[in-house]
Order: sequence, then C-alpha cells, then structure tokens
Amino acid sequence: MAVLTEAGFRCGVPTCRTILAIDLHHMVRVSEGGPDEQTNLLALCPTCHALFHRGVISREAIYSWKGILVALNQAFDKHAVDDLLFLEKLRPGELAVSGDGVLRFSRLIAADLAAFRLLMQNGPLVLYEVGVTEKGKLLVDAWKEGDRESVSNALASGVESA
Repeated sequence: MAVLTEAGFRCGVPTCRTILAIDLHHMVRVSEGGPDEQTNLLALCPTCHALFHRGVISREAIYSWKGILVALNQAFDKHAVDDLLFLEKLRPGELAVSGDGVLRFSRLIAADLAAFRLLMQNGPLVLYEVGVTEKGKLLVDAWKEGDRESVSNALASGVESA
C-alpha cells in the first residue's frame, strides 16, 4: 500500500499517471536479489510496465522516477505533485484563481516551483495568475526525461522565479 500511496495511486511515470490499473514493479528483479520492499518497488500501469520489460523505458528512468517521487513525497502531498504537473502543462496566463486558489499552490510557491501575481482587482473581486516557475519547469522536464543528474541539477538550481 505504501508504494501506491507514494505514487498517488497512479503510474509512477510522470508522462503517464494512469489510475485504472497499477502493477508493482521491482526495480531490481527478485531473480537478481532485489527485495520485496518499498525501496525496491515502483507503481507502474501495465502498459509502462510492459514498456520497461521490452526495453523502451530504461532502468535509469525507473530509478529517476522513483527518486523524484520519494523526494517530492517528503516535501509535498500527492495533490501538490499533481498540481505541479498540471501547472507545467499550462501556458502563461491560462490560470486565474482567487486568494483561496493561490493557497492551493502555497507549498509549490514556497519551494519556488510555482509563482503568482496579481491579475486584476475590481472591488472585492481579486484574481491572481498562477504558473510554474523556470525552476519548476526544469524539475518537471528532468523528471519526465528520467535523468537523475538533471533532476538533481534542477533541484539545486538557483533560478529566480518568473
């Protein structure tokens, strides 16, 4: 259950995130001495699981995706992780929210993975634009690529928010 929770009950591949059926993939195969423990398991949908075993998805990508899920889960809840993937898909100016909406993204904003700015104020109506920062985009791009070094570089980057 912990492996499913770690992946937000979704496929651990950031470009997939299927929710209907999930397999538990052993990162180091049991036949190679891999343990049947959370640290060696990643939630994958049957399609992504098959793609790994066919060699389409690399072992390096699997390790990267597992690593970023562990890191993100230490810092954020599953909703914040999904929110980051959502924001990364938007074009600038595509999301306008109220103050309560800004609060939904507060953990990402505090981590400089998302930013907000005042969009308009008309009496009591106040709207803000929320979007992913350059650092957030670098992180999501590196995560999708499945490259651990790029993920580390993105997390360590001192890129200013836009």
